[in-house]
Amino acid sequence: MRNLRSFLFLVGVTGLLLTGCRKDAKFTDEGGIQLEFSKDTVMFDTIFTTIGSVTKRFVARNPNNNAVRVDIALEGSGPSPFRINVDGASGTSFSGVEILGGDSIFIFVEATLDQNNQSNPFVIEDHILFNTNGSQQQVLLVAWGRDAIFHYPGPDSIQVNGLPRFGYVAGGFAPGWIQVCETEVWTAEKPHVIYGYAVVDSCSTLIIEPGADIHFHNGGGLWVYRYGQIKANGDPNNFIVFQGDRLEPFYAETPGQWDRIWLNEGPSGYTNEFSNVLIKNALVGLQCENVPWRPEEPTSEEKLVLNNVKIRNCSAAGILSRNYTIEASNVFVGDCGQYGVALTGGGNYTLEHFTVANYWDYEIRQTPAFLINNVYPDINGNTQVREVRGRFQNGIVYGANENEFEFQFNDLLLPLEGDLNFRNTLVRTTQSTSGSVYFDASTFYRNQSPGFVDASARDFHLTEGAFARNRANPTTFIPNSAFDLDGVDRGGDGGYDLGCYEYAP
Repeated sequence: MRNLRSFLFLVGVTGLLLTGCRKDAKFTDEGGIQLEFSKDTVMFDTIFTTIGSVTKRFVARNPNNNAVRVDIALEGSGPSPFRINVDGASGTSFSGVEILGGDSIFIFVEATLDQNNQSNPFVIEDHILFNTNGSQQQVLLVAWGRDAIFHYPGPDSIQVNGLPRFGYVAGGFAPGWIQVCETEVWTAEKPHVIYGYAVVDSCSTLIIEPGADIHFHNGGGLWVYRYGQIKANGDPNNFIVFQGDRLEPFYAETPGQWDRIWLNEGPSGYTNEFSNVLIKNALVGLQCENVPWRPEEPTSEEKLVLNNVKIRNCSAAGILSRNYTIEASNVFVGDCGQYGVALTGGGNYTLEHFTVANYWDYEIRQTPAFLINNVYPDINGNTQVREVRGRFQNGIVYGANENEFEFQFNDLLLPLEGDLNFRNTLVRTTQSTSGSVYFDASTFYRNQSPGFVDASARDFHLTEGAFARNRANPTTFIPNSAFDLDGVDRGGDGGYDLGCYEYAP
């Protein structure tokens, strides 16, 4: 109690002293007083209409010996897209704001832009006006805006198994619970911004055209439900991009901004296609599996086909597969918080000319860049052991950890010789592969530095003297592997290189 009374006394004395300082401050009415600003322009990089910006701040300082009273207001004659907070108070105008001699105040600014119904970016300006004893000054506010097509879960949206609420972007149900089958096309005219989960329902297809930008609000995702399809086919000079909806530079490479692209099973002849596509900053880039509430389903006959695909900066996994069929060529997966590629619970896989490079440095990572196994616990707590088959060649699996390549096969259903094969592949691993029938002894390379240009700068092209050069098999499983992820002709210098990038002088 004695210490408490002493503390309260000190607080009281401090309060009196502060009050005394404010009361005794000498204010000047002298004209010509000029404030100093930490910046004369507050610039907001491109933001989507209707989505609030980040908060920016600047400082207004009184360089004079005497205190001043300042009137501060937004100039805009009508409702302004900008919002300001002056020294802890929100509003559009403030009268008699006191700034002591040699002291300063913080001013915070945010922006939310209205839709302009135009495809190209546009600019909005306003000013914050400062009147100090009749002396006028201003700070310019500039925001670049961009209209978008927004996809929101409707008022009758559905929520299943703890997922965010979702709305249909292709398919769904007409009144009377009549199944709707349709093809929806997303063009590159305007970006698409997804809130919650956007669903492509059974018997429907979503087609995404070259150059389209797909953005997800925090926690959002794209769900291709069982028997649905997605065809996201860009072209080499016009990639389709999946990313978060914050466009400020700070968020350009920030992981975990949105949830995932989730693909479910389908029949033979159905394909989910991604070509010339960039997926970045998600929790999981691509997750393909049978719907969890149907644990007895066999390996999906519907294929995930990847060609010229980059996946990076995912806070959990780049590709997470469970008992699925994947055919992939020219694929790069980099910097993921757990796995770059995790092929779990069996499945049927064909991968060639792939680079999995995990140099994640946000925190310590205990998991390998590449994992393949044939077992998983299902939704009912039962252990599922499934057949795994695969052909892997011309790949690189490397990263910052000593063990970046791991395989775990349950003895109840070991892959048969010839059903699973790794050849012309370079990995970093501590797991023994000696004598295994799954690894071609003459072309499976262990713990040799690939020869990346600069892994710390995330440049995973090959140097002229790289170990990975001229060690690939020119006889490929997938016809479109003749060119690399940059469009460089493989074998142009007389040999084929491992990984997704061919050496180019």
